[in-house]
Amino acid sequence: MNVSTCLNILREIKDVAFATVDENNQPQVRIIDVMLVEDNKLYFCTARGKDFYKQLKNHPYVAITGMNKKY
Repeated sequence: MNVSTCLNILREIKDVAFATVDENNQPQVRIIDVMLVEDNKLYFCTARGKDFYKQLKNHPYVAITGMNKKY
């Protein structure tokens, strides 16, 4: 599955649960919107001052879960 296919699936879902870990290696989950795909990469928005941004910089591995109309 390529990135464009993933984006199309995520666009249908729109909001996804995005899991990271904090500085104590504890799971943190939040709902985000996936924005676009460019150069085979998925993009979404967050602010540099947020814990989410810090967690992504410190632990770049994440889990993304979403559910469409068909479950």
